[in-house]
Amino acid sequence: MKRGKNCITIVMLVAMLLGPLSVFGAAAGTTVIVRAKTAEFAERLAAKEIRRYLYLRTGELLPIVISDNKLPQGFDLIVVGRKDRRIVRMLTDKDIAPVGVSISLLDSEQYQLRTVELDGHSVILIAGGDSIGTLYGAYRFVEQFGVRFYLHGDTIPDGRVEMKLPKVAERGTPLFELRGIQPFHDFPEGPDWWDVDDYKAVMGQLAKLRMNFIGLHTYPEGGNGPEPTVWIGLAEDVKADGRVKFSYRSSYANSLRGMWGYAAKKTGDYSFGAAQLFERDDYGPAVMAGMVPFPETAEQQNELFNRTGDMLKDAFTYAHALGIKTCVGTETPLAIPKIVKAHIRSLGKNPSEPSVIEQVYEGMFERIMKAYPVDYYWLWTPEGWTWRGAKDEDVLATQRDLLTAVGAARDVAAPFKLATCGWVLGPPKDRTQFDRVLAKDVAFSCINRNVGFSPVEPNFAHLEGRGKWAIPWMEDDPALTIAQLWAGRMRADAADALKYGCTGLMGIHWRTRILGPNVSALAQAAWDQNRWKTPVQDANQRDMPVGDFYRDWAVTQFGPEAAAELAALFCRLDGGPLSKSRNDRRTNLPRPATWANGPGGLKPDPRPWQQVSREYAFVDEMAGLRSRIKGAGNLERFDYWLNNFRYMRAVAKTNCTWARFNRIMKKIRVQKNAEQKKRLAIQTAIPIRRQLVADVADVQKYLLSTITTKGGMGNVMNWQQHLIPKIVTDPAKELAKILGEALPADAIPWKRYDGAERMYVPTVRSSLMQGEDLRLKIIVLGKRGDAELTLYRRQLGEGEYRKLPVEHVGRGVYSARLSGQSINGRDFEYYIEAKSAGGSKLHWPVTAPERNQTVVVTSAE
Repeated sequence: MKRGKNCITIVMLVAMLLGPLSVFGAAAGTTVIVRAKTAEFAERLAAKEIRRYLYLRTGELLPIVISDNKLPQGFDLIVVGRKDRRIVRMLTDKDIAPVGVSISLLDSEQYQLRTVELDGHSVILIAGGDSIGTLYGAYRFVEQFGVRFYLHGDTIPDGRVEMKLPKVAERGTPLFELRGIQPFHDFPEGPDWWDVDDYKAVMGQLAKLRMNFIGLHTYPEGGNGPEPTVWIGLAEDVKADGRVKFSYRSSYANSLRGMWGYAAKKTGDYSFGAAQLFERDDYGPAVMAGMVPFPETAEQQNELFNRTGDMLKDAFTYAHALGIKTCVGTETPLAIPKIVKAHIRSLGKNPSEPSVIEQVYEGMFERIMKAYPVDYYWLWTPEGWTWRGAKDEDVLATQRDLLTAVGAARDVAAPFKLATCGWVLGPPKDRTQFDRVLAKDVAFSCINRNVGFSPVEPNFAHLEGRGKWAIPWMEDDPALTIAQLWAGRMRADAADALKYGCTGLMGIHWRTRILGPNVSALAQAAWDQNRWKTPVQDANQRDMPVGDFYRDWAVTQFGPEAAAELAALFCRLDGGPLSKSRNDRRTNLPRPATWANGPGGLKPDPRPWQQVSREYAFVDEMAGLRSRIKGAGNLERFDYWLNNFRYMRAVAKTNCTWARFNRIMKKIRVQKNAEQKKRLAIQTAIPIRRQLVADVADVQKYLLSTITTKGGMGNVMNWQQHLIPKIVTDPAKELAKILGEALPADAIPWKRYDGAERMYVPTVRSSLMQGEDLRLKIIVLGKRGDAELTLYRRQLGEGEYRKLPVEHVGRGVYSARLSGQSINGRDFEYYIEAKSAGGSKLHWPVTAPERNQTVVVTSAE
């Protein structure tokens, strides 16, 4: 700890004994955080978050003084609160402190940051138009110390900085009323595998990014639906608490369910060490525990909907505390499950009649009202409208369904608003047709066409008097298994959305960490578009400039030593030219994955690897900078990106080898004589087959070295159940049949893990409500079975560490739990150590024990 540790401890003790303003005894130079005694939840959280992040950056744990009408004297201060708090108004009252700061006009979610002088001391004023604006101001202030926020977690630069208050003068006003994300259900890479802690972790990060919206789509029956996010049925089948009495079979993605080109497979049968990531064969989301691949009995079917409702209630309630609007929805026209239709017929009703469909909508809306809190319900127009035309009768059916939903919401006095969404803004003949049909209190939204390669829908400009939400793609599912750098595209889409008068800006996505630049660029562009120049785009330009963005990003991610070169490299790889058609998807970053019987698929590349490899020269260029990276955190982040790029290069090489193998197999198949086939297979196919397996093993080595989140684990499932079967497993059966015997051991995938030892926590909470447990899943790769894991915990910045047990769940998966009772409302820090009998150690986070994972605890009242 730096200067003032003992004094600050004394300060805090004296403060408890003598009152909130008793900070006497503090060392000269100590900075004090001040917030109002009557502060709301978000204001209290703001004060705690400032203290936590300044502790992480400076090593000093600042005292928090609580007062409604006085400011401590003799100290530098950070005063944080809503604009009408007395302690805030004292700094803007010209008779007391003539600082020329006007905060009276601050609106909801707006904030003011200002450095002022008071009695010879520096004072940082963080004032919000409301409590959420105050919280946003606190996070913006923290960014002055180099901290950056993403969906997966925070980046805290290595090293310490001096505890010196900066000179700030900033007024924050969002450019869009709603700003957020649309995590898309359907693949294991996305929210299908999220549990309540994942949702809450993401909600916490949204607030740090100054975002305030999360919306979920629900696939209907047919194809890969239905999903359990939204229940479909009659009001009489819902209990008073929102639990359902009658339902149907639904599910989220899991390892034993075939979907989107994925073969059902036990995780224990995964190759190249990937099984170590999963504690059980029937892996899926927590709400489906004991019901994988599908709930089978009527009781289980109800239970899945009820568990999902409980999860969303907990998560969405937390979201509301952070000022985040929540949204769920289904596709239109409404697809009523077959079993529900039969149930309706058994009641003497016709499920095709408009009046009955309205009753179903009423049942759905009443269930939501009882089960979990939402602010919006959106109805998604047919996906086919983006790729092809639509018959007039189909458009009319959708229009009737939208009006039916509007009537149902009115009849049940739904507390939420309705919205439209979809792959397009409206029908192909007239994208604005529904604007003339639906009331102006229904917001209109859509995702960009051509999986984001097309810009924001220009017809937004023709809508007036209603909410308009643009939803760019932060990543696309054809390339779901590789990195995608779209910071410049996010800026361009945000600029277009603002130009068209949109009131909402959200990003559709599945994964989190790999989207760091895209998430950050979109979040920033929702608040300020003056920090980057926006020249007139020519006909072939898709992206805005991002040089300034990547200069900041490289410094905070990797440190200053090689930041200039890394910023230039990422700048070159970001974005791509304007797409001319659906088949024109060129990118500056090579794109070795595409849609092939499912997301993130591969296709054989007939070009020689010697030619293709030149596209990946940037990988060795980046590797050459590694020796200049200093600090454990910087190095972990550098290796994460370097290994992602190495992984992509290995994927591209696999595509080339796969094409060579296919050409040889084609020649073998035309042979008429079985012996000739066998001889040719041994001479030509087996050597290339060995190379193909070795290439896939290389892919998996780099892939597993990058996994830190559930989205990354979803990529592993994609490889093991979608890609490896197609590239490796299925062709092996044909080749073995030709040989009349099993393939050589080095020509089939193996199960051992050949990568480096590593440990990660896929879900990271940095904030808890008072009374909440902290539940940890810990995954270890490469350690032998005798590895011993220990969790070390102490009160934030103070005292000795306590050792807490970590339980082995199965394979490389461990768990730990800190009860809300043991946490007792106190902020704390912790780290995890994995130690083998041989003495080797792993730490999480990698900066521990010098810098640990920190958690603040805030009471709801």
